[in-house]
Amino acid sequence: MYDGAITDTFLHVPWIGPDLTGAVRADRMEWLDDPRMARVMQTFRHGEKGNDGPPRLSVADILATMDRCGVERGILATKVYYPARAEAVIALNQAFSDMSRESAGRLKWIASLIPPEQGSASYWDVMANSRLIAGIAGDPGLCGIHITPSPWAILPNDRWFYPAYAKCVEAGLPLFTYVGAPGPLWPMETNNPAYLDDVALAFPDLRIVAHHIGDPWTDMSVRLAARHANFYICTSAWSPKAFPAALTEFLRGRWHGVAGSDKVVFASDYPLMDLERTVRDARAMDLPAEKIADFLHHNAQRLFWS
Repeated sequence: MYDGAITDTFLHVPWIGPDLTGAVRADRMEWLDDPRMARVMQTFRHGEKGNDGPPRLSVADILATMDRCGVERGILATKVYYPARAEAVIALNQAFSDMSRESAGRLKWIASLIPPEQGSASYWDVMANSRLIAGIAGDPGLCGIHITPSPWAILPNDRWFYPAYAKCVEAGLPLFTYVGAPGPLWPMETNNPAYLDDVALAFPDLRIVAHHIGDPWTDMSVRLAARHANFYICTSAWSPKAFPAALTEFLRGRWHGVAGSDKVVFASDYPLMDLERTVRDARAMDLPAEKIADFLHHNAQRLFWS
């Protein structure tokens, strides 16, 4: 069993960090009293009325859990799934920059973009997110930018995203994108990783991190990771015991000469998933020692801490 260092590349942040004075956090929404949101979230309940999710966690809480589970470093995945004004997204990003600094280098963060107001019809200011990225690119804790195609039914290869992708390349920032069938009742097809082939072709220097593995299209995620030098799969929200065969086989071997253990990074989605159990199951995977070390630690260190 692997007993070395682990890096968790995706911590689920709506329950991490402070409430923001005078504003509702852009990554939180109470949907239980809203019939439309209740329908969207009926397949993805975080809790019953009066208990809207895991307990709020501080940086100290996160680090203590990581210490208990043997996780050396982690990434706070700032993301916005609900309508939010630009100023709310900027305030959220700042809060996670502050938490990264508070962690003494153990936690980095990925920033959320300002969501499109009307899906792909939001064409009147496609430079807004380029300006956002330019404003935070020098933050020493920032290690990526996050997009969420499904809630807006906007494909990741839509022209609306391209100026932001170009700015990511200029700033050397990876792109984290949600792939696979979403838990909430958002459109599935927009999360099909196949659309990222266009992005990888258009931006060969853009490091793309496809999180949540892409199920039921995991085999497509594997093909893209083998096809494109800068395409990676992140295992957030999946127990190692439940990895689809396509991903497990890729980790164990090669696809067209590309070693899967070089193209996959470990993540837990804590606190939505139990960190201790996820780490325990990951350590026990039936993989050669050098492959599991790359998957659980070395790849993330090379991509996000080098």
